[in-house]
Amino acid sequence: GEANAPVVLAYWLDFQCPFCQRFDLQTLPALAQKYVNTGKLKVVFKDFQFLSEDSQTAGFAAHAVWELYPAKYYEWHTAMFEAQDEEHAGFGNKESIIVLTRTIAGIDADAVSRLMQEKKSEYQAEQDGDKAEGASFGVNGTPGFILGNQKISGAQPLEVFSQLIDEELTEIKK
Repeated sequence: GEANAPVVLAYWLDFQCPFCQRFDLQTLPALAQKYVNTGKLKVVFKDFQFLSEDSQTAGFAAHAVWELYPAKYYEWHTAMFEAQDEEHAGFGNKESIIVLTRTIAGIDADAVSRLMQEKKSEYQAEQDGDKAEGASFGVNGTPGFILGNQKISGAQPLEVFSQLIDEELTEIKK
């Protein structure tokens, strides 16, 4: 979303989480159309990897894609959730993530792979920081959200998010 959007939705996620997948593929596109594309909402993706080593690896890849190709990040992010399989079923290791990354035009998967390795400790520190930040707000699982001063837990339906966003927008206008 726009840097100056009046409402911010912080979203803690794990690419291995099936509830994050549900939110990302069913709710987030509608939020983007209604609020992000109209300049009312900015979504900030936050790390909360906790399901497996593959979660950590996916998080490293997300950081590398964002750093190298920020304009392609959301496309890559969505592709990751579309490719997600059952927890611990195989997708999400570095090899499968790089194979998926190769399918997205405009992203050099080899550059992503290199950066994942080169900045592994930096990315791990960022993941740990995001998770600690989420915990400080009471986020203890995924998906977890903070919207204004409201905590939202789980893959809630669009109506829950819309109501809270509309309330925030009304408060801002006052």
